Amino acid sequence: MPEPYFFTIPLTLAFLYFIWYSFWGWVMETAYCSVHAHHFVVRGFLAGPICPIYGAGALIMVLFFQPLSAYPLLLYPVACVVMTGWEYLVGWALECITHIKYWDYSDRRFNLQGRVCLTVGLCWGAAAYAAIYWIHPATEFLFSFLVPPVRWYAAIFLALITIGDTVITIRKLALTTKFFALAEKSWSELQQKRQELAQARRQAADTARLQAALAAMEIRHSDLVRAAAYHSRRFRRRFQTLSTDQYKDTLLRIREQAVHIREGLKIHSKKG
Repeated sequence: MPEPYFFTIPLTLAFLYFIWYSFWGWVMETAYCSVHAHHFVVRGFLAGPICPIYGAGALIMVLFFQPLSAYPLLLYPVACVVMTGWEYLVGWALECITHIKYWDYSDRRFNLQGRVCLTVGLCWGAAAYAAIYWIHPATEFLFSFLVPPVRWYAAIFLALITIGDTVITIRKLALTTKFFALAEKSWSELQQKRQELAQARRQAADTARLQAALAAMEIRHSDLVRAAAYHSRRFRRRFQTLSTDQYKDTLLRIREQAVHIREGLKIHSKKG
């Protein structure tokens, strides 16, 4: 049975390219962010060591920029525009789906809504140039040693792992969004109940029932914030500029709790 093709590349080979470039993209992102933060920072949405945005981006370069390899002066600006558009699309889609911004270039000059910026766009062009002329030819040579049966087994094995990781991550994203929304709604209700209690006190009314309801709401809100913190922990650790307008109060509560926990641990370690 002949192997199906993904555009001009055998399907299994295209998938292995995707995983290969996703892994090296993860290495590059992790190394850059670790140096910038002065401590080890793991990057990527998935639990495994891959960043699919780089794998997909590399496939775009390999599939659609090859015809421009004879025109190096044209390749660079086209790659800058196309790959910057790809990064913008991914950032926009994630924000629309989860209402959370996972990376933010707002502190850099010439950015567009914090999703893309000029300096990163120029780096995308340089990456495409390197991929077309140096990196991918070496990758093709390396992968040429894989006979078709080995490619199939490797692709199936890696696909199963990646699919499982993706399903778990999507579920984690869904739970993160769910508990952020519930915690944000609970915070609004809690603020409203506090105002009702303050008004009742000013009117010298019986506040016992309101105080009991407020205490119950505070416990529920605290539980929701903890759940939101638990499910979002991977994303907050890996995307340290993570921000959100829709759930900003909940994210602030989570970060305040994290600071209190760290301070408590420091005090405890000093006493020990």
